[in-house]
Amino acid sequence: MKTAIPVLAGMGNALMAQPMVRQLASGTGSPVTIFARNASIAGVFDRLDEVAEVRVFGNEPRQFARLLRELRAFRADLLVVPYPSNRWQYSLLASASRAKRVVIHDYRVGKLAALHGLVRHRVPTHDGRHDVLSNLDLLEALELPVDRSMSPVFPLDETEVQNARHRLERLVSTPRVDRFCAIHAGSGDTIFSQSKRWSPEHFGQFVPCLCDLGYTPVLLEGPEDAGVGELLAEHTDAPVLQLTGTLADAAAVLAACDLYVGSDSGLAHLAAAVGTPPVTLFAPARPDEVSPWGYRHLVVQTPASCAPCFRYPQHATTPHVRCRPPYCIDRITVDAVMDKVAQASNTDASAADSGTSSA
Repeated sequence: MKTAIPVLAGMGNALMAQPMVRQLASGTGSPVTIFARNASIAGVFDRLDEVAEVRVFGNEPRQFARLLRELRAFRADLLVVPYPSNRWQYSLLASASRAKRVVIHDYRVGKLAALHGLVRHRVPTHDGRHDVLSNLDLLEALELPVDRSMSPVFPLDETEVQNARHRLERLVSTPRVDRFCAIHAGSGDTIFSQSKRWSPEHFGQFVPCLCDLGYTPVLLEGPEDAGVGELLAEHTDAPVLQLTGTLADAAAVLAACDLYVGSDSGLAHLAAAVGTPPVTLFAPARPDEVSPWGYRHLVVQTPASCAPCFRYPQHATTPHVRCRPPYCIDRITVDAVMDKVAQASNTDASAADSGTSSA
């Protein structure tokens, strides 16, 4: 059986699709082929035994045309399109793939704009349902067994984590470092991404409080948010680590840390996938639906009454927010974040004492 799964959204969305992918391969008895939009998405899947092949097709419009051609040539017996998929591109590729069977979500809006009519059989979606569970709903439509407790993972070996730990230690001047905290304020360079960023001034106030708890902070800067770490460094003495390598390199850095604090971003999901508790700041997005799996209790949400205001995919067919500067994420206080840091620290300590995971 040939199964294809196109993954076009971000790295965080890819991680939230991972339990579905693994269980789909197990349930059908056949490894799956992933068609990934970029290398970060590919990195989520290329270490999994359940995945036979990962093909990267790229971000440009002409590369989407290439994806259509490759899917058509692949001749899948089954095409499964993960959540969220309420854009015309998903309906087009599902129809053009000529797969014998297509499983994709249905939404209350987008019947015309997202070309729902191109794919007849769709699986209903529900407001407030976590993306991990929405993806697993696709397996029920295939009458496959579902384990709703399975978490996204990023497999690492101990050598990778130790090398990342040494890399962190070389960054700081402190003779002895007991606990590292990864701080990430970026998340791409779109309006939506900017509305998810806590201000540098807030981070400047937060870092000394973090140090008082015994953490050594390290500012992370991903390829899609270059310059954000340096901007934060103007307000704090914390060092900046640029994540310029593979996704595995970033995962190892996060695994070498004891805590993550920062944006609702792919790195927050990656931290959760390697077992590092993520304290995640939310403003436009819905934490009930997209918080790092297993760590909803560590979400810090803006108190703004208009939040969350991100409408895709349940109420719109394009990603956009109603939020405008000054963004409501800056209504989150340092004290509110520190409360979650203390909770994460206590939970982690309790888990270490009992030999169990804090996830």
